[in-house]
Amino acid sequence: MATLQEFATRIVTDLPEMGRLFEGVVTQDPLSAVSAAMGALFVLAASGALAYLAFGGLLDLLGAGSTR
Repeated sequence: MATLQEFATRIVTDLPEMGRLFEGVVTQDPLSAVSAAMGALFVLAASGALAYLAFGGLLDLLGAGSTR
């Protein structure tokens, strides 16, 4: 079983290969490009919402949140 460090290293080193793989799919037709862009936007929005909520929870835990 891989450690967390090995997993993170593998993800970072595989990013250029993922770009090359997606390039072949995205450049086939305009609909593929739109689908890939919308998927990326959806993932970015969901990740941003999770980060916002996690940061708010951390601030509340540390006592820096709004008064109730």
